[in-house]
Amino acid sequence: MFALTLKGLFARKVRLFLTAISVMLGVAFVSGTLVLTDTVKAAFDQLYAGLTKGTDVTVRSKSAFTDTSTLQSTKPVPATLVDTVRRVDGVASAEGSITGYALMLDKTGKPIQPGGAPTLGAGYVTDRELAGGFSLRSGRGPRAADEVIVDAATARKYSYRPGDTIGIIFESGGQRRFTVVGIAGFGQADNLAGATLATFQMSTAQQLLGKVGQFDAIDVRGRAGVTPDQLRGRIARVLPAGTEAVTSATVSSEASKSIQSALSMFTKIFLGFAAVSLLVGSFMIWNTFSILVAQRGREHALLRAIGAGRRQILGSVLAEAVAVGLVASVLGLGLGLAVASGLRGLLGAVGMELPSAALQLHARTVIAAFAVGVLVTLVAALAPAWRATRIPPIAALREAAAPAKGVARWRLVVGALLLVGGVAGLVRAISADSQTAAAGLGTLATFLGVMMLAPVAVRPLVRVLGAPISRSVTGGMGRLNAARSPRRTASTATALVVGLALVVAVTVVASSIKASVGDVLDRANKADLILKASSQFAAGIPTGVADKLRTQPEVGTVSEMRWGMAQVDGATTPVAGLDPATVDRVANLGMASGSVGALGRDGILLSADIAKAKGLRVGSPLTVKFAQTGDRKLRVIGTFTDTTLIGTGYVVSLDTYNANFSDRLDIAVLVAARQGVSTAQVKQVATTALAEYPNVAISDANDLKETQSKSVDQLLGMVYVMLLLAVVIALLGVVNTLALSVLERTRELGLLRAVGMTRRQVRAAVRWEALLIAAVGAVLGLVLGLAFGAAFSRALASIGIVTVDVPIGQPLVCAVIAALAGVVAAIVPARRAARVDILRAVVTE
Repeated sequence: MFALTLKGLFARKVRLFLTAISVMLGVAFVSGTLVLTDTVKAAFDQLYAGLTKGTDVTVRSKSAFTDTSTLQSTKPVPATLVDTVRRVDGVASAEGSITGYALMLDKTGKPIQPGGAPTLGAGYVTDRELAGGFSLRSGRGPRAADEVIVDAATARKYSYRPGDTIGIIFESGGQRRFTVVGIAGFGQADNLAGATLATFQMSTAQQLLGKVGQFDAIDVRGRAGVTPDQLRGRIARVLPAGTEAVTSATVSSEASKSIQSALSMFTKIFLGFAAVSLLVGSFMIWNTFSILVAQRGREHALLRAIGAGRRQILGSVLAEAVAVGLVASVLGLGLGLAVASGLRGLLGAVGMELPSAALQLHARTVIAAFAVGVLVTLVAALAPAWRATRIPPIAALREAAAPAKGVARWRLVVGALLLVGGVAGLVRAISADSQTAAAGLGTLATFLGVMMLAPVAVRPLVRVLGAPISRSVTGGMGRLNAARSPRRTASTATALVVGLALVVAVTVVASSIKASVGDVLDRANKADLILKASSQFAAGIPTGVADKLRTQPEVGTVSEMRWGMAQVDGATTPVAGLDPATVDRVANLGMASGSVGALGRDGILLSADIAKAKGLRVGSPLTVKFAQTGDRKLRVIGTFTDTTLIGTGYVVSLDTYNANFSDRLDIAVLVAARQGVSTAQVKQVATTALAEYPNVAISDANDLKETQSKSVDQLLGMVYVMLLLAVVIALLGVVNTLALSVLERTRELGLLRAVGMTRRQVRAAVRWEALLIAAVGAVLGLVLGLAFGAAFSRALASIGIVTVDVPIGQPLVCAVIAALAGVVAAIVPARRAARVDILRAVVTE
């Protein structure tokens, strides 16, 4: 049996290779994502190990809690602490370090804003051993207040050299000009994970970054013979309350983990697309093996007749599946390295540049690739393999294959129950806000129900969709062939249903997001202008922007909004800082109880939903934990219903925010014109007044709607590219199914050619069949995608989707393209069908 299995594999190597491609692409995504994750970890481990080289211990403030949102926002320590540390026995050198917001401009005055990475300013460390991996590539260190060192990546990309003049914007002030005196790198890397870095003389940095008399941390180098742990212990004994000493290994590990955590979202997204690809591929494998088992029914019956047991038949079919899985895993693992490079380039394209490092292929990636590839193939082939064991030996005496079986009654019952339950879940999700569980379960049940009932729906769908083409001979034949085997057509179309349903659902969610932005601005916004950073990835805009606008006579109200992360009941959540004296004039929070104006140093506003969930009301105490200041007992002074404009359900006053956060960047500034001044006039005034802030986008409501719409479209384009893989696999399934179908109908095609059918007609019949199969998938995918998209749009009301917008045009275009792609998928099978040798075909069994 083993020899027979191998012979069968080599006899059908082309079709089995086509089957392996579907799994190969999914495996490539899985292995590529894991390779990228391991490469990122290795790269940042090396980078941060180099940056902390020469530093044995770091002194810093303690954080009340630590995660990726607070790692870079610890409270500064007093500069006088440096002398205390220097006097500790075993300390060879100690210097303060400082970083902050510094946005460099290119030579045309445009802001240099990497996507996702910060724009940093820092103080120059004179002890070069403590500087670690930070090293000068050219030039010298800064010696005067108007001199700066620029990171090598920025210098190379924007053509800066020592002697050039560069403009830089800071958190609390406007633009200042500096002379570039040096170009620096970080070991082999040209920048720090895509971040820009401007380095100043230390005293200048303290002034520019708003930390006069303070340092973010103190870097310490020990004397020979003193271990980092020994030095840490000695330093810890002299530190004041609220500060701590940690080894450089701890600092390096924390920094590396923070970057990996930031990239974890991308990892999950990539693995999600891999799962979709594997799901679609599994339908293709199932269909291919089902057809192969049906075609080889007589062969299996003969094997049973001469003594082969059911277990041997099962083992033979599963052995073929294992072979396909192994081939797919090997090819997928190799392709995964290319995928990792592509994903790395994609991250670089959105501004998340990674340090250079060789691709890391670890054992767990190899194991995962083979486990996924073989397991998915085996599971998909299990049902067809089991059916092969049910073929009786008497089938060997039949002249023709047994007729296809109908749909089992249990399948109809279970499918109907799942469909009814799924539709009920979707209706519930669409009829009420934030029903995520109903949307998820409804989507799953509906899809499973449709998949089980699809064979029943195929013939009616083919009859309706094929009506326009049935008048022609070739169209009628294509229609009959598509309806001949409903289960085969259904399983082939289902793969396309998955891909297209996801595309359409994402389109609906994206359209709902764009519509919600417009509705939010119309309902919650009272401002004439909304000022935000011109880059969507930027941390915010300097406080000098609001101060500058307040001096303009045409401006009536200026209200800032700030954002920080805190913990409530152990969960990290964003907290907004607003000015209670002005926010009511520029925004409508939909106050349900209390008053915004009552916010003080110890007050907090909660969204009505949060207050209800926590059992709080006006006057209730609430403990909020801030990373820099620890637990603070606040009092609920009001509840509000509209969180969409500020993006969180927790609001404190600017005074409270400033007392607990050191970051002073404004996430947005809302501006209302003075009475009698038009929006156009105040916008012109703001544009002129803020000429020195090219990093600030000045928008009215219409501008902001357009900007948000473009951002959503860009994200949608990236998702489409990822989902295209699933659609391509589905179309490969159409190719494979038609190729096997042509092989199955060799004798039939020969007879048709013998009675006068031309090659052109044969090709046309196969193309019409492919079009109808793809059209069935397109129709089901379109209907399901619209329903799923509407349900999830309503379920995501908690994150600001307040309007469900179900577009028809774009999803319909996607469905038409998918159906027409079926015709392209039929090119090769159609040509093969047309080349059937008539004499050989008519004698084929």
